[in-house]
Amino acid sequence: MVKTETSAELFADLKQIAQRLGATSFGVASVEAMLATGLECPAPELARLPRAISVGFRLSDAIIESLEDGPTKLYAHHYRMANMQLDRIALELTAALQERGFDALPLPASQIVDWDTQRGLASHKWVAYFAGLGFFGLNNLVVHPEFGARMRYVSVYTDAPLPTDRPIDADGGPSGRCGDCRACVEACPCGAIGTSREAFDLERCAEQLRLFKKQGNVGHYICGLCIKACPGPERRQEAH
Repeated sequence: MVKTETSAELFADLKQIAQRLGATSFGVASVEAMLATGLECPAPELARLPRAISVGFRLSDAIIESLEDGPTKLYAHHYRMANMQLDRIALELTAALQERGFDALPLPASQIVDWDTQRGLASHKWVAYFAGLGFFGLNNLVVHPEFGARMRYVSVYTDAPLPTDRPIDADGGPSGRCGDCRACVEACPCGAIGTSREAFDLERCAEQLRLFKKQGNVGHYICGLCIKACPGPERRQEAH
């Protein structure tokens, strides 16, 4: 049965579904706006869907704070479970959209399809950025205004006529809000983080992740140290 709702009502209903399942943040990006900035065209199965829902899930501060020299098995488990919950949220949103007669394509929260470039079918980070959920930090991660880099994201592409958001720093570019903070630069164990987002060394970071996976037996290409260093601009200001 197709439900008749305004776009604002549909947005509110979908956001409520995501929050009921533990989502911290929710927004909708315009795929056209993403492509207009020069981002690579999504895969064919995504290109026909004009909007992308972004859902963010806040990681456990207690687990993140327990990291010292690298990832732990506890962090690896938490990382895996957060991805599973995000995938569940994406499936629930997909079901709700299809019930209303719309197409919806959920992307896995964590899946690499091109190991040479370390990319998935599409970028959850860029969807989250264009959905207004955060800005890009020096660590090349989306930084939530309150919770920093301690977030995981998932995306659902759809043709539903949802109202779209805009980047929170749309007038100033995708980076620059880190200010004088260089905590992630100092925390990076391999020197992959520079003084600008463009200076981020993806290959050096990937090599460090491969090393951690081999040494720590955590089963994932994860680190977590720059995430620990970025609790969020608002909380960092409160701490000082």
